[in-house]
Amino acid sequence: MPCSRLPIYQRQQHGAALVLALVAVLLVVALATRLGRDYWLLQRTVELELEQSQARAYLLGAEQVAQQALLLDLQSGQTIDSAAELWAQPRQLPLPIGNMAACLSDLQGRINLNDLSTPASEGLSVMQKRFIRLLQVLPAKALAKGQRIDEQSALQLANAAFDWVDADNEQRYPGGAEAVQYLQTGLGYKPANQAFTSVSELLLLAAWDAELVAALTPFVSVWGNGSLNINTVDLQLAQATDARADSIADPPDDNAEPMLLRTLNHADSLQPASSEAARRIASLRSSAGGVFNDLTNVRELVAEQGWELDGLGVASDFFQLSAELKLNGHRHQLVSVLQRNFDAVGRPQVNVVNRSLQKFDVADGGNCAVTVP
Repeated sequence: MPCSRLPIYQRQQHGAALVLALVAVLLVVALATRLGRDYWLLQRTVELELEQSQARAYLLGAEQVAQQALLLDLQSGQTIDSAAELWAQPRQLPLPIGNMAACLSDLQGRINLNDLSTPASEGLSVMQKRFIRLLQVLPAKALAKGQRIDEQSALQLANAAFDWVDADNEQRYPGGAEAVQYLQTGLGYKPANQAFTSVSELLLLAAWDAELVAALTPFVSVWGNGSLNINTVDLQLAQATDARADSIADPPDDNAEPMLLRTLNHADSLQPASSEAARRIASLRSSAGGVFNDLTNVRELVAEQGWELDGLGVASDFFQLSAELKLNGHRHQLVSVLQRNFDAVGRPQVNVVNRSLQKFDVADGGNCAVTVP
């Protein structure tokens, strides 16, 4: 019988056709995969842009509400600002697209770094002394060495900050650093010799480290009018402190200490005031409904110690809005600095002088009490 097998050239043609068919299938699969991936990326990009747009709209809406709240407070004729006012109460706002937390804080309840610019020739100003004392009461567990800063070390660190912000080129001792010292240490830059633009600028100071800046950040700002509001310093004590704080037997832990109130002391001392003395002021404020109408009561309380009260006040011009919106596994955050004042013809106004919008993973946490970058 004749052989039924195909000739070899026909078998080769069938093999080539099969290879071409497989190549075609692979190309179709690759193209479909690429188109599917591109479509997914396009869809995801549109979703993220929509999410960002929605979050921005809600956060800026919160900013406008905050401006209106501060404006109404100014229009009411109030000349005193305290944590007892409505604008100071944190808010939780359920929204159709997520949950928003918002709070206003008084930036003049912190030491303004730009109040530290007194020239070296004039000696230490009241605010500079308070800054030196503040360094000494920072929580030990938050610092790199795990121990509190003593007076001598605080003076050295503070002098580096004073030389950075003052306009002269006179090196302070001990610890100060001007242009020559920065160049000699190989840092490659010179001190600004002008106002701080951000708290994070402290990271550039000679001998300062990230742990120190992080520990200090909640207690300082770069905004203010030269006055520290006695009604809004140490707000962590505003709700918890009552008349019983007059006779506290056990020493408070780091988180409960009246950090900024301890920066008040006698003019001749760079040591911070005791926790007990500072708590007496917090207790007096609490018993007065959280509000000092003026400094009379404070003066009476500290008269025997002879504490300096210069640079203290009961009103503020600069506030920080912190608003957070959790949406689709992300945390959108707005931090705005609001300045409240009167315009040239005497009309009250509230202006946004700084704004920062950021997005994080929800796993990063979230806290209304953040600080302006």
